[in-house]
Amino acid sequence: MKVATTPVCNPHFGSTRRSASRRQQYAKAVVPDVIDDDIETTHTYPETTVDRASFMSPKSGRRVTEFQYRVYDACRQVPLGHYSTYKAISDHIGSGPRAVGNALAKNPFCPLPIPCHRVLTSDCYIGGFSGDTKSKIFFKKAKLEKEGLKFDESGFLSETMQQSRFFSEFK
Repeated sequence: MKVATTPVCNPHFGSTRRSASRRQQYAKAVVPDVIDDDIETTHTYPETTVDRASFMSPKSGRRVTEFQYRVYDACRQVPLGHYSTYKAISDHIGSGPRAVGNALAKNPFCPLPIPCHRVLTSDCYIGGFSGDTKSKIFFKKAKLEKEGLKFDESGFLSETMQQSRFFSEFK
């Protein structure tokens, strides 16, 4: 596995309004009484075109789109104890980071085989989880910490892990 040799997370985000907004958002987030840190449950993932065409998402009651499968196929490559970013996945599949985030918010195969909790924002902020940025982010953080990643008190990945744990070698 290739390790990044240049800074992965934008080092200038720490002083921007976006970063300050994320720090405030994290401070206002409500920690749920029970934290879901499950990283072991594995769901059946449709591999064939026929299976994919007929699969109905239990999360939305709709079919999973071809675009969503492209996002999920990339995301499932991120190994345990590592992370990637919405932008890295979007660059790989030729899309935009927001579209990747929207697809991952609808992921019916979490936590495995599609570990969407391993995807962070470009400034290494925890980001959302399951379409939520107010309380379920603590589920995402707990899952990642269980896999060995560390975060600061504002929800940003520890600087010591930003390069060594970044994954971008999508096939």
